[in-house]
Amino acid sequence: MITASIETKGGRGLHGSKGDHGRIAPEGRNDHEEPTGFRGQDGSNGGLRSAIAAALPKLDQVMATSIASHPGRCCQVAREWFLAQSRAHHAVSGLPAPWLRQRWSWGPHYHPLHWCEIVEMQAIDCSALAALTCAGLRAVGAAAATVQMIEYFDPSAVESWAQSWRAHGGDYWLSGATSYHVGVAVRGKGTRNIRIWNPTSECFSEQRPLSGYGSLGAVRVLVDDDCGFTPGERLEWRGRHLRANDWTVLAV
Repeated sequence: MITASIETKGGRGLHGSKGDHGRIAPEGRNDHEEPTGFRGQDGSNGGLRSAIAAALPKLDQVMATSIASHPGRCCQVAREWFLAQSRAHHAVSGLPAPWLRQRWSWGPHYHPLHWCEIVEMQAIDCSALAALTCAGLRAVGAAAATVQMIEYFDPSAVESWAQSWRAHGGDYWLSGATSYHVGVAVRGKGTRNIRIWNPTSECFSEQRPLSGYGSLGAVRVLVDDDCGFTPGERLEWRGRHLRANDWTVLAV
């Protein structure tokens, strides 16, 4: 879950050009055609898919958060400190940045972010946690890409989060019964199979349900030149096909 003003690698923020990130690929399809509907396998049009259909246009142009650097040494020193910590923790645990939640709590903040600022902050949101996780994994030579997710809860839970975020730039990432969340795709060399790490709860997402409360309704793996993935690449996750930079609807 993220706050309203997002700094992108292209520097355009929330309303920047969506480029190849705007297509919607229903699970199991191999082309880029938009689905004619969000119907389940039984032909019904459930509340979850209707909620996803409503949320996608609102989130379609949201890009991955990046952490910027000021001129001079302030951000260089902060970034070097972070990467050194990441290498040390990864060598011990082998997990993607499991130490971040020991250092930062989850909470709203303003964007854009700079390295010298983030190391002094006490709370950061899931987009910043994902950006840090990607930076730490790439520092040890691992392929890592931002994963955008649409989660399904209920309106009362979503409204409680909205009350906390409105004072920090807005609650655009909340819509009815859906919430926007950010994780990280990781994989080993020579395989299409990925795992999705949730840096907010510090666990992999393989056990998340795909229907009902707390379920994952849709995912999009954002691929850039630095992540170790190929734009348009077909990825495998939980027996499903995900095309890089396309939304994949998971709900049934």
